[in-house]
Amino acid sequence: MRKVCIMKFGGNTLANKQKLLMAANLIKSRYDQNFIPLVVASANGNLTDVLLDHAFSITPTPDKRELDMLVTTGERVSVALLSIALRAIGVPSISLTGSQIGLITTCTHTGADILELKGTRLVNEIQKGHVPVVAGFQGIGQDKEITTLKRGGSDVSAVFLAAQLGADHVEMIKDVDGVYSADPNKDLKAQKYEVLDFDEMYKLALNGASVLHPDAVRLAKEKGVEIRIVHYQTGQTGTVIK
Repeated sequence: MRKVCIMKFGGNTLANKQKLLMAANLIKSRYDQNFIPLVVASANGNLTDVLLDHAFSITPTPDKRELDMLVTTGERVSVALLSIALRAIGVPSISLTGSQIGLITTCTHTGADILELKGTRLVNEIQKGHVPVVAGFQGIGQDKEITTLKRGGSDVSAVFLAAQLGADHVEMIKDVDGVYSADPNKDLKAQKYEVLDFDEMYKLALNGASVLHPDAVRLAKEKGVEIRIVHYQTGQTGTVIK
């Protein structure tokens, strides 16, 4: 029986064809190590911002329900393309939306909270040997309406699913090689942290460190799920949060 591992890909790691294929090969490497990766993906590149710009170019006050209908298409594009890439290299994958896996949220548009994972769709796919590629940042409200979480909510989706499936850690695949004391692109003296505890990471996230969503860090601490920051090019862990 293959062990489930959770891999969350940020939008910048899926921004073009080359990066998408690189992501597929990294997932395949875990699959070849006898894991069943459960992949959570953000929308490609800046697609979410592009979609929001379209809406706000029409009206400064777009309806929040319709915004959720619009922006969730970004993750659907991402997971479908990634699943196509995985199948092309021999990995039996299936793309799934938040609603398809039964990710139930509060009835709040553009800022919902996750309540529960309902149904057995996700477990059934894993038992079939399929690699689920799940759309992050989204779910379905108790009123059966499509919802989105707060911006950056794909991190929260990944940690929540890890806890639900009994995984002991989440790999957050990023375009940075770890968490730094400052922006390494602006500060040559910035130091990379090899290990951080949850409270330290939470403070950094609240103070602007964009590597992780603070809600994801808080949930990881609550559920006891270790977070590993992994670089998308090397597949190596740069920082462990536990």
